[in-house]
Amino acid sequence: MAHTAKRRVLVLIPLVLLLLGVTALAMKRVDDHAQEKANLKSQKTLPLSVRCVRAISGPIQALVFGEGTARAVRREFLTFEHQGKIIFVKSNKDGQTIRAGDCVQGPGEGENLGEILASLDKREHREQLNVTGSNLVESRQQVKIAQSRINEAEAQQQLAEDNLKRHEKLYQVKAISQYELDIARTRGKTARTAVNSAKARLEAAQSGVNAAQARMKQAQLPMERSSIYAPFDGILTYVNVQKGDYFSPNLVNSSSEEALLKTIPMVVIDPTQFEITMELPYFDGALVRPDQPAIIMTSADVIPSAADLQPGTPLHNGAMRGTVFSVSPAISPGGRAIQVKVRTEKGVQEIRDGMFVTCWIIVAEKTDAIVVPYDVFVYRKNKPYVFVVDEKKGLVQKRPVVEGIVGLSTEEILEGVQKGELLVNDGRHRLSDGAPVTIIEIIGDSEK
Repeated sequence: MAHTAKRRVLVLIPLVLLLLGVTALAMKRVDDHAQEKANLKSQKTLPLSVRCVRAISGPIQALVFGEGTARAVRREFLTFEHQGKIIFVKSNKDGQTIRAGDCVQGPGEGENLGEILASLDKREHREQLNVTGSNLVESRQQVKIAQSRINEAEAQQQLAEDNLKRHEKLYQVKAISQYELDIARTRGKTARTAVNSAKARLEAAQSGVNAAQARMKQAQLPMERSSIYAPFDGILTYVNVQKGDYFSPNLVNSSSEEALLKTIPMVVIDPTQFEITMELPYFDGALVRPDQPAIIMTSADVIPSAADLQPGTPLHNGAMRGTVFSVSPAISPGGRAIQVKVRTEKGVQEIRDGMFVTCWIIVAEKTDAIVVPYDVFVYRKNKPYVFVVDEKKGLVQKRPVVEGIVGLSTEEILEGVQKGELLVNDGRHRLSDGAPVTIIEIIGDSEK
């Protein structure tokens, strides 16, 4: 029995030791948890380091971005309307035939045609013009003859009327017979008929002149259409013909703009104003209106600065000012886009015909708004908030705000923030309403 008791004691000893170990471990866990809670509590009371920015009052613009190809507003595709051998191409002062980049002169005041740039062989058209010219001269001679006959007929009529009056007086005194009076009356009628007939022949002759003049103009058309004239003062961008070439209208390929530019004899542009055609998504195109200002950039890697958006300031990096010319009311069926055209201001341009450019259209703007950077906002359940710092107390206040115009780097706040208030940007995601903060930097504040 003593042996059994001893065995029981030996069994209980490990159990007691195990129980003591578990108890000690549990007590340590409780102490560690209490210490962690104390540490967390102490950490919550420590202020967080933040960077801030002040809300300022200033201008802001909302912009829409688009890309497109610039084309000269005045651009003419010049071609011959008849076939034939090219016998003339204008030469420059240096004796070389005109080429792309050369200037041309359009019609002056009171002129219908500018300087001649190229011409086909016109001998056949010239002979036809000579024939029609001879017909016109002949028709004009017929008019003169008809006019002379009218004058002669009117003189005969006047003589017959005077003779009739004398016969009527003689008949009244019984000096002549009724037969002689009737003869005088018949001669008067014949004379009036002769005048009417002469006038009819004059009208016919005049109609002949009109017809000859029409044929003359018709004959002159092939002469004009066999030459290329400068339509306005401009610059040649394409010259695809040379003296001695044989031209036919069916050689011009109009299946695409690229093919047309390679086969049309000449293209001339006015380089003082360009138009950019863009296809904007519906949500952007719906904001665009005619006459809205635009900034045109020749480099896609450069965006306009805040200074560029102010009217009247000089532009840099090849930028130009423009205006929205038209906005299509229709939506393209393929791209579901709206076509917008922007025109540059007239004058010397830093752009080339056919250049791919970018446009920034100012669709909304304010000259005096509360503006802040994008990085001051936090969004909770899709609602915007900012953390406003009370500089005296060193605490932040979480405020709901109403957003306004969205600019390139700043955004307008319509409600919730006043000018000069300090907003947290760096560190805002760690904050809660009423949290203590330490300001380590006020970005852009001249006082700090």
